[in-house]
Amino acid sequence: MKTLIIGEIINNNLSSGTLEILGKAKSMELETQVITVGSDDTPTIGLNETKQTYIKRSNSSLNFSKVASKITEIIKNEDIKLILGSSTYMCRDLISFISVDLNSSPISNVIDFDLHDGKISTVNSINGGESLYKAKINSDHSLLLIRPKAFDPAEVELNTDYETIDVDNSDIEVFDIYIEEKSGPQLEDSKVVISAGRGMVDKENLEMIVTLATKLNAAIGGTRAIVDAGWMPYSQQVGQTGKTVKPDVYIACGISGATQHQVGMKDSKYVIAINKDEEAPIFQLADLGIVGDTLSVIPKLNDNL
Repeated sequence: MKTLIIGEIINNNLSSGTLEILGKAKSMELETQVITVGSDDTPTIGLNETKQTYIKRSNSSLNFSKVASKITEIIKNEDIKLILGSSTYMCRDLISFISVDLNSSPISNVIDFDLHDGKISTVNSINGGESLYKAKINSDHSLLLIRPKAFDPAEVELNTDYETIDVDNSDIEVFDIYIEEKSGPQLEDSKVVISAGRGMVDKENLEMIVTLATKLNAAIGGTRAIVDAGWMPYSQQVGQTGKTVKPDVYIACGISGATQHQVGMKDSKYVIAINKDEEAPIFQLADLGIVGDTLSVIPKLNDNL
């Protein structure tokens, strides 16, 4: 089955979500090509064994409709039947536009899919990860939004050999642009993630989390409660309405572990939980649990690392 992966760029390379989908497509031996969308000048996204096309757009453009139209044109011209994208802001927007052009409803929160008799069947996560359901697609085109960390990433060597297509800006006038500055390990790719919850009591106490993260070369995350409180930006939220992470070590600091948070980190290889409530749900997932005041435990960790 001819397959298209919609790729994204992070730090001038293909995103981990793109590589995860590519890994799944390779394991199924699908006839795959990638169309990556971004605004970088010369990203390192070329693939030795897979056709890569780069659609370059202006970073001041807010509308994906022209990009989606170009992708739809390629899909129709090359008779592509399966379209895959990671469940991110950009891919959700693009696949929504494309689904209208192709008159086919997309399926979201896909954690697995397979091909039988020319038809795609999917496994989807619902109810905050507590339930799964299966779907079979009968339309001519299958559009899937893949949940991050559902698959192991493909191991590839990236280059700068690819076709570039420039897309005109949208007609929306942009008066100002704010680009969030990112430094240190990122949530999506870090092998160690330290997340903070309400148990940190006050925003100023997050400094001890920053210290611990620096010592462990870890990315910092948080629960929706502290993101809503303005303690850290939304881009650092872990959970059902935030990011899904799958690090080697996940350290939950002052997090009770509601289902909405668990769905974003439950597949971590090793979970360490620090909470003064020994009945906190997070301990059900923890490989190592520390019952104690987070504000006392973390400084001791920092002193001994």
